[in-house]
Amino acid sequence: MKTTVIQPHKSSLGMDANIAVLLTYIIMAVVSWIPYIGYISWAVPIVIFFMEKESKFVKFQAVQALIIGIVREIIAIIFAIIVWAVTPKDIVGILTLNSWGAAAFVGGISVIVGLAITVLVIYVIVKAYGYKQIELPMIAPIAAKASEKLENMNINFNQNQNQQNNMNQNQQNNSNSNQQDQQNQNDSNNSNNTDNQP
Repeated sequence: MKTTVIQPHKSSLGMDANIAVLLTYIIMAVVSWIPYIGYISWAVPIVIFFMEKESKFVKFQAVQALIIGIVREIIAIIFAIIVWAVTPKDIVGILTLNSWGAAAFVGGISVIVGLAITVLVIYVIVKAYGYKQIELPMIAPIAAKASEKLENMNINFNQNQNQQNNMNQNQQNNSNSNQQDQQNQNDSNNSNNTDNQP
Protein backbone atom coordinates (compact mmCIF):
# COMPACT_ATOMS: atom_id res chain seq x y z
CA MET A 1 0.00 0.00 0.00
CA LYS A 2 1.36 3.34 -1.03
CA THR A 3 1.15 6.15 1.51
CA THR A 4 1.30 9.82 0.52
CA VAL A 5 1.59 12.57 3.12
CA ILE A 6 -0.82 15.43 2.43
CA GLN A 7 -0.39 18.98 3.72
CA PRO A 8 -3.12 19.88 6.24
CA HIS A 9 -5.72 22.09 4.58
CA LYS A 10 -9.34 23.15 4.73
CA SER A 11 -12.09 21.51 2.76
CA SER A 12 -14.60 23.61 0.85
CA LEU A 13 -17.21 21.96 3.09
CA GLY A 14 -16.16 24.34 5.88
CA MET A 15 -14.04 21.92 7.90
CA ASP A 16 -10.55 20.46 7.87
CA ALA A 17 -10.06 18.00 5.01
CA ASN A 18 -9.21 15.13 7.35
CA ILE A 19 -12.51 15.63 9.20
CA ALA A 20 -14.40 15.62 5.87
CA VAL A 21 -12.76 12.28 4.99
CA LEU A 22 -13.53 10.91 8.44
CA LEU A 23 -17.18 11.91 8.09
CA THR A 24 -17.38 10.36 4.62
CA TYR A 25 -16.40 6.94 5.93
CA ILE A 26 -18.39 7.20 9.18
CA ILE A 27 -21.61 8.33 7.48
CA MET A 28 -21.22 5.54 4.93
CA ALA A 29 -20.76 3.01 7.75
CA VAL A 30 -23.77 4.31 9.70
CA VAL A 31 -26.03 4.30 6.63
CA SER A 32 -24.89 0.75 5.82
CA TRP A 33 -26.53 -0.46 9.04
CA ILE A 34 -29.98 0.93 8.13
CA PRO A 35 -32.18 -1.88 6.81
CA TYR A 36 -32.76 -1.81 3.03
CA ILE A 37 -31.10 1.61 2.68
CA GLY A 38 -27.79 0.05 3.69
CA TYR A 39 -27.41 -1.51 0.25
CA ILE A 40 -26.93 1.96 -1.23
CA SER A 41 -24.63 3.30 1.50
CA TRP A 42 -21.93 3.56 -1.15
CA ALA A 43 -23.84 6.56 -2.55
CA VAL A 44 -22.78 8.71 0.44
CA PRO A 45 -19.24 9.24 -0.91
CA ILE A 46 -20.65 10.38 -4.26
CA VAL A 47 -22.57 13.13 -2.51
CA ILE A 48 -19.43 14.19 -0.60
CA PHE A 49 -17.41 14.11 -3.85
CA PHE A 50 -19.74 16.51 -5.64
CA MET A 51 -20.17 18.76 -2.59
CA GLU A 52 -16.40 19.15 -2.24
CA LYS A 53 -15.05 21.81 -4.61
CA GLU A 54 -11.33 22.12 -3.80
CA SER A 55 -9.64 19.30 -1.88
CA LYS A 56 -8.30 16.53 -4.11
CA PHE A 57 -7.55 14.59 -0.90
CA VAL A 58 -11.24 14.56 0.08
CA LYS A 59 -12.30 13.76 -3.49
CA PHE A 60 -9.87 10.84 -3.80
CA GLN A 61 -10.88 9.42 -0.43
CA ALA A 62 -14.57 9.78 -1.35
CA VAL A 63 -14.06 7.78 -4.55
CA GLN A 64 -11.97 5.19 -2.70
CA ALA A 65 -14.75 4.90 -0.09
CA LEU A 66 -17.26 4.51 -2.92
CA ILE A 67 -15.30 1.60 -4.41
CA ILE A 68 -14.80 -0.05 -1.01
CA GLY A 69 -18.54 0.32 -0.35
CA ILE A 70 -19.48 -1.22 -3.70
CA VAL A 71 -17.04 -4.12 -3.22
CA ARG A 72 -18.38 -4.69 0.30
CA GLU A 73 -21.98 -4.79 -0.93
CA ILE A 74 -21.16 -7.15 -3.81
CA ILE A 75 -19.41 -9.51 -1.39
CA ALA A 76 -22.35 -9.29 1.05
CA ILE A 77 -24.84 -10.11 -1.71
CA ILE A 78 -22.74 -13.05 -2.93
CA PHE A 79 -22.48 -14.49 0.57
CA ALA A 80 -26.22 -13.97 1.15
CA ILE A 81 -26.99 -15.92 -2.02
CA ILE A 82 -24.61 -18.73 -1.02
CA VAL A 83 -26.09 -18.92 2.50
CA TRP A 84 -29.59 -19.04 1.01
CA ALA A 85 -28.52 -21.77 -1.43
CA VAL A 86 -27.03 -24.05 1.25
CA THR A 87 -29.77 -23.45 3.82
CA PRO A 88 -32.16 -26.41 4.07
CA LYS A 89 -35.54 -25.75 2.48
CA ASP A 90 -37.48 -28.89 3.46
CA ILE A 91 -39.08 -29.49 6.85
CA VAL A 92 -36.75 -32.37 7.71
CA GLY A 93 -33.68 -30.26 6.93
CA ILE A 94 -34.99 -27.37 8.97
CA LEU A 95 -35.74 -29.56 12.00
CA THR A 96 -32.40 -31.41 12.01
CA LEU A 97 -29.44 -29.40 13.12
CA ASN A 98 -26.96 -31.49 11.12
CA SER A 99 -27.91 -29.87 7.82
CA TRP A 100 -27.19 -26.33 9.03
CA GLY A 101 -23.40 -26.81 9.03
CA ALA A 102 -22.78 -25.50 5.50
CA ALA A 103 -24.89 -22.38 6.11
CA ALA A 104 -23.09 -21.72 9.40
CA PHE A 105 -19.69 -22.22 7.74
CA VAL A 106 -20.45 -19.82 4.87
CA GLY A 107 -22.02 -17.35 7.31
CA GLY A 108 -18.87 -17.51 9.44
CA ILE A 109 -16.65 -16.79 6.43
CA SER A 110 -18.95 -13.88 5.55
CA VAL A 111 -18.49 -12.41 9.02
CA ILE A 112 -14.70 -12.80 8.81
CA VAL A 113 -14.57 -11.09 5.40
CA GLY A 114 -16.84 -8.30 6.69
CA LEU A 115 -14.59 -7.78 9.72
CA ALA A 116 -11.49 -7.71 7.48
CA ILE A 117 -13.06 -4.98 5.34
CA THR A 118 -14.04 -3.07 8.48
CA VAL A 119 -10.46 -3.27 9.84
CA LEU A 120 -9.14 -2.06 6.46
CA VAL A 121 -11.55 0.89 6.48
CA ILE A 122 -10.60 1.79 10.07
CA TYR A 123 -6.91 1.71 9.04
CA VAL A 124 -7.61 4.03 6.10
CA ILE A 125 -9.63 6.37 8.35
CA VAL A 126 -6.90 6.57 11.00
CA LYS A 127 -4.24 7.31 8.39
CA ALA A 128 -6.47 9.85 6.60
CA TYR A 129 -7.10 11.63 9.89
CA GLY A 130 -3.32 12.15 10.07
CA TYR A 131 -3.36 13.53 6.48
CA LYS A 132 -1.83 10.36 5.06
CA GLN A 133 -3.46 9.12 1.89
CA ILE A 134 -3.44 5.31 1.75
CA GLU A 135 -3.71 4.02 -1.79
CA LEU A 136 -5.10 0.51 -1.61
CA PRO A 137 -3.83 -1.97 -4.21
CA MET A 138 -6.25 -2.51 -7.10
CA ILE A 139 -8.64 0.09 -5.67
CA ALA A 140 -6.40 3.21 -5.75
CA PRO A 141 -5.75 3.20 -9.52
CA ILE A 142 -9.46 2.81 -10.18
CA ALA A 143 -10.21 5.53 -7.63
CA ALA A 144 -7.70 7.92 -9.23
CA LYS A 145 -9.15 7.41 -12.72
CA ALA A 146 -12.74 7.62 -11.49
CA SER A 147 -11.97 10.73 -9.46
CA GLU A 148 -10.48 12.41 -12.52
CA LYS A 149 -13.43 11.46 -14.74
CA LEU A 150 -15.98 12.53 -12.13
CA GLU A 151 -14.09 15.80 -11.68
CA ASN A 152 -14.20 16.42 -15.44
CA MET A 153 -17.93 15.68 -15.45
CA ASN A 154 -18.38 18.08 -12.55
CA ILE A 155 -16.32 20.80 -14.29
CA ASN A 156 -18.28 20.39 -17.54
CA PHE A 157 -21.56 20.48 -15.62
CA ASN A 158 -20.48 23.63 -13.76
CA GLN A 159 -19.33 25.30 -16.99
CA ASN A 160 -22.64 24.51 -18.67
CA GLN A 161 -24.49 25.77 -15.60
CA ASN A 162 -22.45 29.00 -15.60
CA GLN A 163 -23.09 29.51 -19.33
CA GLN A 164 -26.80 29.00 -18.77
CA ASN A 165 -26.76 31.43 -15.84
CA ASN A 166 -24.87 34.02 -17.95
CA MET A 167 -27.37 33.64 -20.79
CA ASN A 168 -30.26 34.05 -18.35
CA GLN A 169 -28.58 37.10 -16.81
CA ASN A 170 -28.01 38.64 -20.26
CA GLN A 171 -31.63 38.02 -21.20
CA GLN A 172 -32.74 39.57 -17.92
CA ASN A 173 -30.49 42.59 -18.48
CA ASN A 174 -31.78 43.00 -22.06
CA SER A 175 -35.35 42.73 -20.84
CA ASN A 176 -34.72 45.30 -18.10
CA SER A 177 -32.98 47.59 -20.61
CA ASN A 178 -35.91 47.29 -23.03
CA GLN A 179 -38.37 48.02 -20.24
CA GLN A 180 -36.32 51.04 -19.17
CA ASP A 181 -36.19 52.31 -22.78
CA GLN A 182 -39.95 51.85 -23.08
CA GLN A 183 -40.49 53.70 -19.81
CA ASN A 184 -38.24 56.56 -20.95
CA GLN A 185 -40.12 56.70 -24.27
CA ASN A 186 -43.46 56.85 -22.42
CA ASP A 187 -42.16 59.56 -20.07
CA SER A 188 -40.90 61.57 -23.05
CA ASN A 189 -44.25 61.24 -24.82
CA ASN A 190 -46.13 62.29 -21.70
CA SER A 191 -43.84 65.25 -21.25
CA ASN A 192 -44.38 66.34 -24.87
CA ASN A 193 -48.16 65.97 -24.50
CA THR A 194 -48.25 68.16 -21.40
CA ASP A 195 -46.06 70.81 -23.07
CA ASN A 196 -48.39 71.05 -26.06
CA GLN A 197 -51.53 71.58 -24.00
CA PRO A 198 -52.63 75.26 -23.37
